[in-house]
Amino acid sequence: MADKTDALLTDYYSGVIDTKILLRRSELQWQPNDDNAGIKSLNKHTRPLEDMLARYEADSILHELTKQRDAIKRLETTFSEETKQIVQMHYDRRERLSWVIISLRMNLSERTCRTYQKTFKDSVAQTFNELDIAV
Repeated sequence: MADKTDALLTDYYSGVIDTKILLRRSELQWQPNDDNAGIKSLNKHTRPLEDMLARYEADSILHELTKQRDAIKRLETTFSEETKQIVQMHYDRRERLSWVIISLRMNLSERTCRTYQKTFKDSVAQTFNELDIAV
């Protein structure tokens, strides 16, 4: 049964999180920012780049998505290349590989591949709990 950690890892490896980040940034970039609608200020300075960066920093949705992506990237570096490949093949829904195909490609038993995936998933869940990142 798939849980929230599985869904998050599927989104990460399928490229959904990166797409959500790009969409959120474009939403924030094109959001109208009229603080004083109808009032003209003579001394107002226009700093569109600084205003846009401030919106990025203040947005909680964008911040949470970025934290999720970065935490998984950092955690990935602590595992072996073999484990990274197994996890990537399992969670990437663009290819939809079964455990049999994954085990044949990696030249390992199906049980070993599942063990590597479970270890990685548990590590992600534990890290997210410790860092208080929403899943």
